[in-house]
Amino acid sequence: MFEYEWKCAWGDADPHGIAYYPNLVDAMHRAGEEFMDDRGVAYWDIPEDYGVHLPIVSMDTDFNRPVTVGDVVRITVEPDVGSKSLGMELTGRDDDGNALFTGDERHVCVSKADNEPQELPEAVRDAIDDD
Repeated sequence: MFEYEWKCAWGDADPHGIAYYPNLVDAMHRAGEEFMDDRGVAYWDIPEDYGVHLPIVSMDTDFNRPVTVGDVVRITVEPDVGSKSLGMELTGRDDDGNALFTGDERHVCVSKADNEPQELPEAVRDAIDDD
């Protein structure tokens, strides 16, 4: 299981010191990018290297507990690879293991040339599935 560490900075919070929810969504997406990079398939290189894009088609989130300034959150990434899609189950936990938030980020694989759905490149699928 891949884990990404994120710290809630002052600029990530609202005036009450609680993380503003779009910044938590951003942290989850960054965790997914770092996961891909860790697997040797940098998200930003995929269009050039494989001729495809992986746009997000859905993002479902639940916020269970507040994240406050200074909190360190460990975000785990569990991939779910389909033939033409990539899902990432994301969970942000505190030092005690409490789930602060969860997310389900879904990407679809489309051709860079015409944005039509296509198979996820085998090299990408193999890198992601390599547990």
